[in-house]
Amino acid sequence: MKRKLLIIFLGLLSTAYSQNNKVIYPHHVFWHKTDINEIFPNKWGAGLDFVYRTKNELNTGSMFNAHLRTSIRPWVHYQFSEYARLSLSPIGYMHTNEYIGKPEDITRPSYNEWRTTLQFFHHNKSGNGKWMHTWRYRYELRWQEQSANNNYRFFTRFRMRYRLRYMITGNDFYENNTLYAAASNEIGLNLGKNVVWNTFNQNRLYLGVGYRFLQTARAELRYVNRFRTRGATGFEFDHGRGLMVSFYIDQITGLGKEKNPQVRFVD
Repeated sequence: MKRKLLIIFLGLLSTAYSQNNKVIYPHHVFWHKTDINEIFPNKWGAGLDFVYRTKNELNTGSMFNAHLRTSIRPWVHYQFSEYARLSLSPIGYMHTNEYIGKPEDITRPSYNEWRTTLQFFHHNKSGNGKWMHTWRYRYELRWQEQSANNNYRFFTRFRMRYRLRYMITGNDFYENNTLYAAASNEIGLNLGKNVVWNTFNQNRLYLGVGYRFLQTARAELRYVNRFRTRGATGFEFDHGRGLMVSFYIDQITGLGKEKNPQVRFVD
């Protein structure tokens, strides 16, 4: 089953990058994410993530020049085991200023979006814990503001991501002072009756390093490369490349405790 999913995943990626007559608008971007979670003894948990992104415009200037997105999402978790988790974000809020790739984009208004997200992921370890493989699946219900008619467009999106981590120091991702490297790739597909023709939404590639400190906190520095379609035709794309800085608290009650509860893997 995993092999079949991988073949489909690679096929979608190949299709996305092989279209002819593409118009690609390059951008430099900076992404930030803070993710805080707590899993209770009964396996239920709660979390919150905050995202802030910036960009340049018309491919000039630095990655910090203009606002791209701000979002906040609460989460409810159910932890099946240390290897699998089901999560629900009942409602999340996003405020977005779109990419400016050509002069006509300058007049594009910002917009709000409300999003409900169902997420499942699982992972396993190999090489005596030196390697960690993670598969994540997301299904999103999205209500996106349409400024032209003061209404919201509803559509859905399916996202599938594979992430590989390698423990540079030690062989346990959960151990304090662990330094690790990570690489991941994710495909997103738009779905629903309001998706006119092109279902491919985006592809995200991450490469980076992370470090665990205070037992249950982590910091990550990544290179991000996102290839995203714009509009319904499937021939215009935004290509954002840049830096991402992330902070995670996997178990807030375990911060700084030498005998902390077992860290529950988050993402």
